[in-house]
Amino acid sequence: MSKDRTTSGAATAAAGAFAGARGAGPSRLPTAPRERKPALAALAVLLILAGALATMLLVNQSGNRVEVVKVGKTSIAAGSKLTTDDFVEASVASDSSIRYIKWEQLGQLQDRITYNTLIKGSLLTLDMLGDQSADSKVEFIPGTSLMGIQVKQGRYPTGQMFIGDKFTLYTNTVTAGTNGQGTASGWQSQGTVTLVNRDNADTMTATISVPTDKVTTIANASDLMLIKTY
Repeated sequence: MSKDRTTSGAATAAAGAFAGARGAGPSRLPTAPRERKPALAALAVLLILAGALATMLLVNQSGNRVEVVKVGKTSIAAGSKLTTDDFVEASVASDSSIRYIKWEQLGQLQDRITYNTLIKGSLLTLDMLGDQSADSKVEFIPGTSLMGIQVKQGRYPTGQMFIGDKFTLYTNTVTAGTNGQGTASGWQSQGTVTLVNRDNADTMTATISVPTDKVTTIANASDLMLIKTY
């Protein structure tokens, strides 16, 4: 009986050793701890915040709209007298950098003269009406026309060229003679004109309102001079 116990104990010990060997298995190599990247995490957070902010701005801008004046279905030629029937209402996103004519200002356009061609479907801005203030008007008398001129420096009063001012326009025309030499006609008055628009170059480019029967004479002139009239 003691022999049987000895044999059984040995078998049990051997089985335990075998099981322990199987449970241990191959040993793993040590691994380095994962490197954390806080900069990338912060960047991801910033991108999420930027996207949310952009979305919020777009929503706010789309909600902040103003009613403005829009040219109707027909273009309006330069020199035309405006009526409120020429325009329709339009809604646009508010933009302080664009000087829209607000729909509530529509009545101020009645009988105003446009000095630029207004294209159908375009949104009306103050710049499209010329250099005048919103409530000023340049007198447009029947029998007058708008035309562009260029006047050399020294032929107009520097610092005295204001929109709406009246000037006496003089022309000097040179005609070819029979011997090939030009003959000047001398300075001749073409009456009173009104300054509508101008640039700031030394050789001034301007738009003026002139008597219609003087347009051809002024256009054919070799030289022009403006004298301010009080």
